Amino acid sequence: MFLIKGIFRRIILCAICVLAANSAFSQVSSSFWQTDKSQHFVVYYQVSRPEYISELSSKAEGYYNSIIDDLGFRRFDFWSWDNRAKIYLYENAEDFQRETERTSWSGAVVYVANRTIKTFVGQDGFFDSILPHELTHIIFREFVGQKSVLPLWIDEGVASSQEKSYLAARLKIAKKLIAQNEYIKLDKFSAISNPDLVQAHVFYAQAASLVVFLVRSQGRERFQDFCRKVRDGADWQPALFSTYRFSNFEEFEQAWKEFIVKQV
Repeated sequence: MFLIKGIFRRIILCAICVLAANSAFSQVSSSFWQTDKSQHFVVYYQVSRPEYISELSSKAEGYYNSIIDDLGFRRFDFWSWDNRAKIYLYENAEDFQRETERTSWSGAVVYVANRTIKTFVGQDGFFDSILPHELTHIIFREFVGQKSVLPLWIDEGVASSQEKSYLAARLKIAKKLIAQNEYIKLDKFSAISNPDLVQAHVFYAQAASLVVFLVRSQGRERFQDFCRKVRDGADWQPALFSTYRFSNFEEFEQAWKEFIVKQV
């Protein structure tokens, strides 16, 4: 449980960094780094770790493909050879914190506009949780637009839905919250701008389950339609309701609850 809480905390702080990080901090001197290049990524590292770097590149490429497939973005090739995403891998938490000015709890920082992730070696849950979570933030925001206004649960729900280690557990938590009538009503949930205001496991479970419902209940093509409307300037709430034919939050909530109870 301590491990899970620790990773939740790291992800919360990463999520804040997605919105708050100054793109100037994403720039570093390339002279201090070795590189490993793949089709969509350049991994920068300082100490030779062949097996770890190879695994990181392989996992990143695999997640890139699975994320765009799961979200219905396959037709859009975001990152080509000249526009590859960058992953800076620091040797330890101290170096990472000093260079990025993050707190001791932070496990990664994401600069969406620059397709850049900074992180460090040796974190629990990195390959199965933190890496896909942060990659999804970049991919999703590249599709819907960095300036599109969305409630926090959509950004975090999309990213959390791609975590391999914790999604099943989060869906079970969401089902339990629904069964015990302890979930947060969706109109109030959509107003949450800081996940620290509620219990982390509640926020991320409910957010992930909502996105899973949107993507799986009527197909990823419909979710893509919603994202396209937001990208083209529509407000998120009328775009969501018109795409999924909900009249209000109550209909949305009822459909979500029925789906999660039956599917999980």
